[in-house]
Amino acid sequence: MVAIEKNGTIQTFNRLPNKWEDEKGVHMNFRLCTNKEDYGFYDVVTPDYDRISQKLSPIFWDADNKVFTYTVIDIDFDATYDELDENGEPTGNKIPVYNKEALKKTIILQIKQQAYILLNVTDWYAARKSELGTDIPQTILDERKVIRDKAEALETEVNALDNVEAILKYTYSFTEQAEQPE
Repeated sequence: MVAIEKNGTIQTFNRLPNKWEDEKGVHMNFRLCTNKEDYGFYDVVTPDYDRISQKLSPIFWDADNKVFTYTVIDIDFDATYDELDENGEPTGNKIPVYNKEALKKTIILQIKQQAYILLNVTDWYAARKSELGTDIPQTILDERKVIRDKAEALETEVNALDNVEAILKYTYSFTEQAEQPE
């Protein structure tokens, strides 16, 4: 990625444009130019960052390194905002930006939906048992119990999470041991 600053605005490009127009004129096949810096184009360096717990600042010119880049900023998961009344006036109550309980509820709902999908494949056994009295094979009963037990264990894990970052980074699998961030 490359960028150029013109009139105080930084414009980024995935690669040099094929045609470029500036005060020196129109440049055809500009992408093939040998020294992009002669025209004010410099590389964009994007630092490594955790996309869940960090964000990037607006792009800026780093004169020391002669590149355009970003600063990595940690997200404030404890941030709050003022609650407003019906007239738009602050009530004095602070509302957290990130609602831990709502985030947990969303994950638990996803877990239950995944369990439902996995159980749905063998639900016909239960329907047949209910309607006709036909026994459900033990292997099917065991598979269904594993799914229900796993969903319950995952829900317990989610409920035990105590900070927003851990909730946002939580991943799970019904087929593997869940990996938690350190």
